[in-house]
Order: sequence, then C-alpha cells, then structure tokens
Amino acid sequence: MKLAQHCLSAVPLALAGYAASGGRFSGAVMAGLSSVLIDCDHVLDYLLYKKRWGGMKDFFANCEEGRLPRLYLVLHSFEFVIFLWLLVGFGIAAPWGVGLTIGVTGHLLLDWVGNRHVVKQSFYWMSFRAMHRFDGNQLYVTPPVSLEDPAEESARA
Repeated sequence: MKLAQHCLSAVPLALAGYAASGGRFSGAVMAGLSSVLIDCDHVLDYLLYKKRWGGMKDFFANCEEGRLPRLYLVLHSFEFVIFLWLLVGFGIAAPWGVGLTIGVTGHLLLDWVGNRHVVKQSFYWMSFRAMHRFDGNQLYVTPPVSLEDPAEESARA
C-alpha cells in the first residue's frame, strides 16, 4: 500500500489502540505511529540495494514498482505479529505495547490484502521469504525485470 493510505488508516487504528488499551493515550499514539513507521524497514532494504540514498522519488519508485532484488523487511512479518499478540495475551504488554500491536497488525493486514498483486500470498511470513533467500525474483508476483543484486554481480566479475 502507499504511504497516504497508511496515514489514513492510522486514524481508525489509533482509535482501536485507544479502546484496546483501556482508554490510554499512549495506546492510541503507538497504534497510529506504528501503523505508519513500520515502513521504515523499506528504507533499510533500499539502502542495502542502492548503497546510497537516491532521493524520495527513487526510493518510492524502487519500492512501489518491485525493483528491489532482496526483500528482508524485518518488521513486515506475521511471526512478529504473533510474538506481539503473545505479549498482549499474557498480559506482559503495557498500554503502549497494546497500541503497537494493533498498529503493526493493522498495517500488515492492509499490506497483505493491498499488495497481493505485487508480492506472493505467503510473502508476509518471514520464514517464507527466508526459504526463498529473500530473492525478489521469487517473491514478487511478476518481477519487472530479472533482478540482480549488485553484490552478486561484482562477486561474479
């Protein structure tokens, strides 16, 4: 999903975080912020690929058009969501942790539904990405071109 869509979804997720945390402001703030800021892991994947910052336009083009040869996205995983819900379920999570869990869960579910034309259905399982060695050629539904990792290219040369 696009950034604007995630920003819009932050409002109802913040309300859900407020309600689920027993009316705590910290739950609302964390739900709203985490539902957008979870996308910071895209920056890491982009920098690992490009080795430099090419500007916002280049960043969004590479991420939204499926040009990254490796997709780690360490925060975008159902395993992470399950871990967070276990903390909530066992009563370990503080109110802000409940909000974090709701924000991350909401974001991931929206991505799972909204990006099914971009990435394979099981993409949001970290174990699935690891099984495919985080290779974009195997994770995108249709890679725009055969994606080469610059590190692998230089190793072959």
